[in-house]
Amino acid sequence: MDRFLNEFEDHFRAGFLPDLEQTLAKVQHEKVYACAFGTDSDWVTLFLAVNTEESLAGHIVSMKEQGLCDSEEDEIYYRWGCSEYRYGEDTHFNHISRLLYATEEVQKYKDEIMRIISKVVNETADDVFARYGQAKADITFFVSLTDDDLAEEIENQSVHQMTVPSLASKFLKRYDGIS
Repeated sequence: MDRFLNEFEDHFRAGFLPDLEQTLAKVQHEKVYACAFGTDSDWVTLFLAVNTEESLAGHIVSMKEQGLCDSEEDEIYYRWGCSEYRYGEDTHFNHISRLLYATEEVQKYKDEIMRIISKVVNETADDVFARYGQAKADITFFVSLTDDDLAEEIENQSVHQMTVPSLASKFLKRYDGIS
C-alpha cells in the first residue's frame, strides 16, 4: 500500500503543477471559480477540470438556447458538474490513470488519494495562481465521481480538505432550496 501511495503522490506532484499552470495560462483573462479532480467509481481514472465564470455563462446561454437549461437546478449542475467544465482536457494525468488502473482494488485507497490530492493543492503557493491573474482563495477545489451516486458525498468530503472555509461552506449549500 505504501509503495502505491508514494508512487501516486510522486506522479500527481509531477503532473499537477505543470498541468495547472498550462490551464491557468489559457484562462488568465477569465475568472476561475472551480478546479475539480474527476474520477470514476472504481477510481481508475483521474482528470483535471477547471471552469471560469465566463465559460459557465456562455455554456448556460448555449444550453438555454438548446432547451437544456430551464431551471435553477440545471444551472447549479452546469456550475458544479465537472464533466461540463471547459478547461483541463489537455492535462497529462494519463500516466496517473495507468497507475490507478494497474492497482488492484484501488478504490479502497480513495481516502488516501483524496488526502494526497488535497496535500498537493494546499502546498501549491498562492503566487502560482497570481502569476495568471487568479487568486487561489477564490477557487473551489474538489474531487468528483463522474458516474456514481456517491459523487456528492465525495465532493463534500474533499472540498473541506483543499478549499478555504468560506467557499467550502457555500459549496456545501449548493443544493439547498432546490425542490
